[in-house]
Amino acid sequence: MYHQIKFLKKNRKLMKHIKRISVLISLVSLCACSFFKEIETNAFKENEIPKQYTIDVNKKKTTLFLGIAAFGDSELNNLIYQAIQNNLTLESTRIQYMQAKAQVSIVGAAQYPHLNATFDPSMSKNKSMDTGTHSWKNNFSLGMMSSFEIDFWGKLRAQKKSAQFELTAAELDYQTAMISLISETAICWLEILSQRMQQELLQKQLATNRMYLKLIRLRFQKGMVGSLDVYQQQQVVASILSQLPMIEAQTRLLYNQMNLLCGSPPQKHFTVTRKEFPSLKRLPSAGVPSDLLTNRPDIRASWNRLQASYQNVWVSKARQLPSLTLSASGNFESEKIANLFDAWFVRLASQLTSPIFDAGRLRAETKAIRAKAYAQMLQYRKTVFNAIKEVEDAFVQTHQQKKHIEALKKEQGIVQKALEEARNRYQKGLSDYLPVLTHTLTVQRLDREMIQERAKYYQYHIYLYRALGGQLPKSMYMPKTGESDE
Repeated sequence: MYHQIKFLKKNRKLMKHIKRISVLISLVSLCACSFFKEIETNAFKENEIPKQYTIDVNKKKTTLFLGIAAFGDSELNNLIYQAIQNNLTLESTRIQYMQAKAQVSIVGAAQYPHLNATFDPSMSKNKSMDTGTHSWKNNFSLGMMSSFEIDFWGKLRAQKKSAQFELTAAELDYQTAMISLISETAICWLEILSQRMQQELLQKQLATNRMYLKLIRLRFQKGMVGSLDVYQQQQVVASILSQLPMIEAQTRLLYNQMNLLCGSPPQKHFTVTRKEFPSLKRLPSAGVPSDLLTNRPDIRASWNRLQASYQNVWVSKARQLPSLTLSASGNFESEKIANLFDAWFVRLASQLTSPIFDAGRLRAETKAIRAKAYAQMLQYRKTVFNAIKEVEDAFVQTHQQKKHIEALKKEQGIVQKALEEARNRYQKGLSDYLPVLTHTLTVQRLDREMIQERAKYYQYHIYLYRALGGQLPKSMYMPKTGESDE
């Protein structure tokens, strides 16, 4: 009983010391308020972001990423699904998200007391110099220790907020990677389709020109035309034959690229069955440039990293101020394990630590972290401006490409009429074969060019969908956990 009263008196004295230290820390904290100056967080000046796009577009805000259902083709949707499930780059981004998630738990743990238990059995041998006898002594010790840092300056809270901002940024990086993957898969599929259509067109042109070559040879055998006409038509056939291997090579390269996007080795075989370009929906609503701040996941990720950098500045400043750590330990000790809980002691302590001289290291660290935060703000501005540029570019490309295709169709019609007239004149003997050859090559070139330009028109639509961004379905973009939380 006497020992317990004595312990309580000591404990009261210790608590008085702790109270005095707390009052001292409170006074210091009031003086340190001016130390934590707010950082300028406005990345843009008033009216710095344009209020509208230079091209007249629908100003209704887009919320969902429309690139998923842009073409409504089941074959493409299946390839996109395979890519999302198996793409290695996307999987790497998911792992980075998991790392950021674990980092939040690691940093957040510093806000709670740490509790450790120890069990220390030992045996010692003593020798008496007088008697020369040996004796063995056992000792058993069981204890618990706990420590906790008082977060006066909000350092631990700022560390956790920074980690949470980084986690949100990692999740948005995953969305960005998924949107890019969907776009790349759709573009690759369109290019494969374009090559297939060009290959089929070349085969048809080859069959047609071989038929004309037979007719010209018959006319040559009858003495109706000269050998030059035969050679000229053979030139057309040879020109087509020389293009077919390049089309085949490009198709195989695109298949390899599609396999890589789907997370498969290049040897895996699959086919694109569609023979025509799918129908296109009208251009999506673009809203206004400021809508990109919430629609584009890469912009939101950059913003979250900017907020994380601001929190890191706060942490670096808090490290220059005193810190208070409370600790407690309790211990049971006995020579016999059966009597282990008969004797015990408890120790309560506090430790006030303050940097006095470090040759300016902590201040230099704060300056470096401030500079990093400013660099992140510049990166955020660049990301926003680049997003606006991408939307503007995509709209310009889409509008101008549509005009180009319409002009190309008119050119096709004129050249086709010129070819028909040249053939009529040739068959009537009013001209040689050169006008027919010239217009035939032009018509066939325009037919192939039309397929290529239409493919570009579709690609510009995909660029526009990607530039506008938007939310993916949550079930689609939420990273799967993969591993258990062991």
